[in-house]
Amino acid sequence: MTDMTTRALQAETTLRQGELAKMKWIAAGLLCAAAVLYVLGKVFHLGYLAAFAEAAMIGALADWFAVVALFRHPLGVPIPHTAIITRNKRTIGNSLADFVVGQFLSADVIGQRLKRYDAARHLSQWLALPENRTRIASYLNHGFVYGVKALDDRRIHDFIAQTARSKLQDIDLSGFMVSGLELVTRNHSHRKILHGGLNRFADYVESPDNNETISAFIKGWSDNAFVQSMIEPFVPTIRAAVVNKLRAVSEDEANGLYREFDEQVQSYLLRLQQDPELRDWVNSQKAALLDRPEFGQQIESLWNQLRDWVVLDLSHPDSLIAGKIEHLVGELEQYLATDDALRSWINDQIQVALIQAANANKGVVGELIREEFANWDDKYMVDKLELYLGRDLQYIRINGTLVGGLFGLLIYAVTQLVTGG
Repeated sequence: MTDMTTRALQAETTLRQGELAKMKWIAAGLLCAAAVLYVLGKVFHLGYLAAFAEAAMIGALADWFAVVALFRHPLGVPIPHTAIITRNKRTIGNSLADFVVGQFLSADVIGQRLKRYDAARHLSQWLALPENRTRIASYLNHGFVYGVKALDDRRIHDFIAQTARSKLQDIDLSGFMVSGLELVTRNHSHRKILHGGLNRFADYVESPDNNETISAFIKGWSDNAFVQSMIEPFVPTIRAAVVNKLRAVSEDEANGLYREFDEQVQSYLLRLQQDPELRDWVNSQKAALLDRPEFGQQIESLWNQLRDWVVLDLSHPDSLIAGKIEHLVGELEQYLATDDALRSWINDQIQVALIQAANANKGVVGELIREEFANWDDKYMVDKLELYLGRDLQYIRINGTLVGGLFGLLIYAVTQLVTGG
């Protein structure tokens, strides 16, 4: 509970205590006034005044007794059937729990209430205001950053690595490779690997940065220094010829190299399908890789890179993630405003979810009310109830005084009339 809420409750309690004390003084003042009038009526032989005052005192005292008897023993005397609330605390708690559960958490009540409340439309109207969309996006951004930082913990890293290792251990890597190879060879997509490899090799041979390495490699075909000196002038021509040949072969899928590559891939695919030893070897290599300490370090490294990127991105005014989140919130508002079917679906889901939650937790709510009542100290419970109900109950005392006096006056007048007094 926040300090502001606590202060508000304390102020409300103080106000109620003042109003209750005021009403008690008014009720007691009327009783004292009735007593004074009674004395005056007797002293000056004013029968009507005395009759009114006497009945008013009786009504005031009777209603005082009734009000006090609800909460405690009048004057501390344990008169039977007093301190009613204290004696029936468990019964009151059970009845209140049954009432709340039966009247407020029933499926019919929740369903009827939600049918009258179009939650999706209200959400759409709320999101239509730019400041609300910005607020939601800001909350999501802060939540995203908090979540990423909260997960930056050694225990979480170990858990992620262990979970990844466990899940990957369950994968049949050889079977996965068979499925992958079948998929890429079905439309000759595997040839792109050879095409790309040949072109990358051509780029390497052609790059000026590799002049010394390529020249040394070509001249290294012979150990004879004289032969090497004879070859050196032809190195650029040889390099150019090799590059042209590599690029030409990469573009000619009718070339025998592509057919040989196809055969090698199909042969390996067939072995993976039919050779148990190869399949076992592939899976054993997978297991050995997962058991290496470097695996956990790689998982942690990937996570750290992701965390740093998210935090850095969200710290910028033109954050990609923040922009995407705000865009998605705006799209949600537009969909809710124009799509009746979507709003109907959201309202149906809210209704189903709340009804299910109420049905699943109504027993918990009822038990919570019963336990709370049972755990309340008698004095605490009486003070609380009197604080909230006592002001109105004091009107019973006031009405009892005035109504009692009027009835006393009426009875005295009828008596006088009948007896001719």
